[in-house]
Order: sequence, then C-alpha cells, then structure tokens
Amino acid sequence: MQGEGGGIGELAMVLDSLAGTETFAEEILGITVTTLVDNTTAKSGLHNVWGLSLHVEVEFPGRREAILFDTSGSAQVFRHNAKALDVDFSNLCAIVISHFHHDHFGAIEPALELIGPSDLITYLPSQHDALEVTLSKNEIRRVIGESPQFIHPGISTTGSFGTKQLKEHGLVINVENYGLVLLTGCAHPGLNRLIKAAKKVFPARPIHAIIGGFHLKSAEEGQKAGKLFVKEGVNLISPCHCTHAIAKTAIRAVVGEAAYQENGSGTEITIR
Repeated sequence: MQGEGGGIGELAMVLDSLAGTETFAEEILGITVTTLVDNTTAKSGLHNVWGLSLHVEVEFPGRREAILFDTSGSAQVFRHNAKALDVDFSNLCAIVISHFHHDHFGAIEPALELIGPSDLITYLPSQHDALEVTLSKNEIRRVIGESPQFIHPGISTTGSFGTKQLKEHGLVINVENYGLVLLTGCAHPGLNRLIKAAKKVFPARPIHAIIGGFHLKSAEEGQKAGKLFVKEGVNLISPCHCTHAIAKTAIRAVVGEAAYQENGSGTEITIR
C-alpha cells in the first residue's frame, strides 16, 4: 500500500518534469558510510550492542546531505557513539527504517531528540502504528510503500519484500564512476532478491558495494553469499550485525582480502 509518498509511476512523472534541469542532472560524487551502532566495535571509546545504525553522508556538487539508515534499539549506545564520533545531523534529509525489529528502529525517539527540529522524511517498508504515532508526534513526514521510494533521483529504497508480519527494504545509492551501493538491515528477504531489486531500480548499473546485515549463520551460507557477490562482480563487501563470525570468515575466503572490509561501531567506508 502507499502512504504519504508515491511509487515508481509518480516518480516517473516527476523525473519527466525535471528532465534537462540542474536538479535532475545532479550527480552523486561519493558517499561515506559510518557505522554508528553494531554488535562489535571497530574503534576504541565506542560501544556495541546487538543492532544496527548507519550514517550515510552523500556528496553532491557543492553540498552534502545525510541519511540515517536504522537507529538500532539502544538509545544509550546510539547517543554515546553519535557524540563520540561527532556526527553532524544538521544536514540529515531522511531516515530509512529497514524493518520493524526493535534492534533496528527501537531508538527512533531518542534519535529524533538528538537530531533536533528537522524537515526530514522517514521511509518505512510498511505500516507500523506505534512508530507512525511517534513520527506524527514529532511532526516527521513519512513515506510508506512496497514499491521503490526515491529520496533523490540517485537514491532509492529497493521496495519492500517479505511476509505480512515482516516487510524489509534496503537502500541503494547510485555513485558516479562506481555504481550502486546497497545497504541492508538484515536481508531477511534474501541477498539475491535485494540485489535484483537494486539493479531493477537503476538498470544497467553494476553493484559496487554491499554493506550491512546479511542474516547468515553458517560457513555454508557465507560461501553461498560470497559466490553470489563474485558472480555479481561486487567490489566491496562489508558484513556486520546479524552476519555471524563463521559466515564472515567464509565470505572473506571466497571474495578475497581486497574486496572484504571488516565492520563494527566506528567503521567509516568512503566511496569516491
């Protein structure tokens, strides 16, 4: 169902109206993905907890904007790490909640308090009454839809997949001179499905990087995912959160050291 935003059809009309304008032609020159919260810690002085939150700074010609992908479920860890990393929320344009497990959205209210007054938009994979009450109380606009939702002509959700009880979407960013960067919360619908969805949103663009939770528990699952990444020609793989250590080791063995990036609270990945 659609909420306060349109889907692909509506976006097509918007893009048609922007064709040839500076806004439509605006390129994404690069991004920096900072892991605010993860199960493990990559930098001293930071905390870890079961959950995920990624801060994405997007570089456009002459300006930067940011997107928060999930908030984790711990207000204490989110606040501590955001302050320790000196994260600037003043240019935040959107929050994307990957799915409605507490360890991905439970800290939304304290996150909004830390962010302060803003005209940002929150993108949700499906309806969630309690969360929508929180957003409404904080006067935060929201977009709900199962089809891909565009934050910018070069930034979109993948569209949501899964059961009625659990819908999930990823975030895909089209970086000039590199390709697509796919962020995943837990990849409950399956990595292959999310990769296909990302490529469908941006046809003819390769997947350059995949960062986030992969929901893999065994070496066999890790090997299978690694082979998928190699087949797709992915250049950078950075699993975290619900990707167990044995699966990470298997992925690393398949994709190779050059393509693999360790992740944890404090990790910064710049693609430019």
